[in-house]
Amino acid sequence: MVEHQQDLNSKKEYTTNFSQERPAIQVALFILWRIYNKHYVIGSRLFRSEIISVLRLKDQNYKEALLFLEGAGAVVNEVIIIETLPKHLIERYGINHE
Repeated sequence: MVEHQQDLNSKKEYTTNFSQERPAIQVALFILWRIYNKHYVIGSRLFRSEIISVLRLKDQNYKEALLFLEGAGAVVNEVIIIETLPKHLIERYGINHE
């Protein structure tokens, strides 16, 4: 069941050009997508192993994604600090609803 769930997640387009983005940006966009769709709320802790296994990417990509998210003001020390995404991020990356 878990493997089937992972297969579905890896094929999903979280943004309009998700598959064309660099792997680190894919990780960041996946996390932003989860915030946008209320899977993460303020205070939610990110778990590297879960995110890496869902997207099937390398650990280094996760670290770079955290830097991106910290710069965007969404995450600090692997904890979500925003409730909703700024409109400019939604528009720039074309973040989709579920």
